[in-house]
Amino acid sequence: MTHSTKPNPSDTPLTSRLISLTAESSYPILGALGRPAQAWFLGLVLRADPQLATVLHDSQGLKPYTVSSLLDDHGRPLQAGSWLRPGQSCWIRVTTCHELLASVLEQKILPHLPERVTLYKMNFRVDGVARTRAEHPWAGSSSYTELAQDINLVNAGASVRMEFASPTAFRSNGLDICLPEPARVFRNLWEKWNQYCPEAMQVQDIWPQFAANCIFINELTSINTTRWVFAEGTHGAATGFTGTVAYFLPAEHQLPEHWQPYADGAQAVLHSLARFSLYAGIGHHTTIGMGQAQLLAGVTPRAK
Repeated sequence: MTHSTKPNPSDTPLTSRLISLTAESSYPILGALGRPAQAWFLGLVLRADPQLATVLHDSQGLKPYTVSSLLDDHGRPLQAGSWLRPGQSCWIRVTTCHELLASVLEQKILPHLPERVTLYKMNFRVDGVARTRAEHPWAGSSSYTELAQDINLVNAGASVRMEFASPTAFRSNGLDICLPEPARVFRNLWEKWNQYCPEAMQVQDIWPQFAANCIFINELTSINTTRWVFAEGTHGAATGFTGTVAYFLPAEHQLPEHWQPYADGAQAVLHSLARFSLYAGIGHHTTIGMGQAQLLAGVTPRAK
């Protein structure tokens, strides 16, 4: 269950940027603001690269970017029913795992942000951009190769702890599945990884079945189900889970015998995909604020 870690000159940049905003008046938060945030972002892309904006808007299936709802300083969505105060700081997070979009974002959009933005009748001053974890815990940059190399160079352990900061769900038969099941979480990340990574970095097709049978949960902390009402748009609401979940991979000898041949390299893939969540998001509606997730520092020891 390995992927190549040889440097690739065409390796796609992975980008997470937070745009710092300041509220200019007192406003009620009337719902999740991912839709107006997405519309603003796509408007910026349209001005910078109209052809790319058309591709992003019209493409079906997996999307190579995410846009958050309005976030607090800790990277968590501001809740409906609360109020923004004049001068209060907040953030919009934009991520991408698409090479061209990452280039347009860094070279044409972020250096030329407007001084002000209006999101659902609320006016904000645009203050700047956080690009590194030192500037904001949800910012960062990487690449597919870097994620895989980091894992193979250190003893990362057999468990990952992940924070799901905004409601996360998986769509099935028209319903929202609001459970942090390893099969759904790591299949979704695998699909996005293989969709956009260099061909040499792709993870084997057996991975979804392996994850469903061999990855388990050993921590559930502050797991809640949240119904998100969107502030605007034709789809009025969605439901998802938030909280912290730890996933672990048992030792090879503890796996069912027919899965043991696939255990080699699986730990590296587990960590690579968990780190990838920062840039890809998890589940559906990630372009309008849902599925904001990241790997937390520290790991849970391997189960004995």
